[in-house]
Amino acid sequence: MNAPEPVFRLIYASRMSPECVALPDDTLTAILNVAVPNNRRLDVTGLLIAHQGWFLQALEGREATVRGLYDAISADPRHHDAALIAEGRQGERRFGAWTMCARTLSRTDQAVLATLDRKASFDPTLFPERTVMRLLITVGDVHARELDAQQARAAAASGLVTQ
Repeated sequence: MNAPEPVFRLIYASRMSPECVALPDDTLTAILNVAVPNNRRLDVTGLLIAHQGWFLQALEGREATVRGLYDAISADPRHHDAALIAEGRQGERRFGAWTMCARTLSRTDQAVLATLDRKASFDPTLFPERTVMRLLITVGDVHARELDAQQARAAAASGLVTQ
């Protein structure tokens, strides 16, 4: 019997196109409508955050699959200047509850951001990997119920049965 392939995690940040900045919630809905069924088929999980003109995302799955998705995302006109923040094999999935969930950070999330980084501006490409992971994990933990419901809605909209 073959041992299971280790989980590969890739975290990147990209600048949002002007159209995405103008309508971030609509953009995230459009991304989810495609990503949820696609990622379920590919066995990819992850979390996407939108904030101050930035996308910040963690993707988990098979290495070749995750790298292929990152290449496609980098070519997507909604994403500009994609920058790899971290990549590598992991013992387990951290965002395994969601084939893809997304959140626009709100004023209530400002306290989270303030504790992670004291800079006045939000530029995830300047954050250490550890800080980026803490941010993603904290947002996932704080908003887990909302993200679970979002996952169910996106799966239902695409005709998938939730797990």
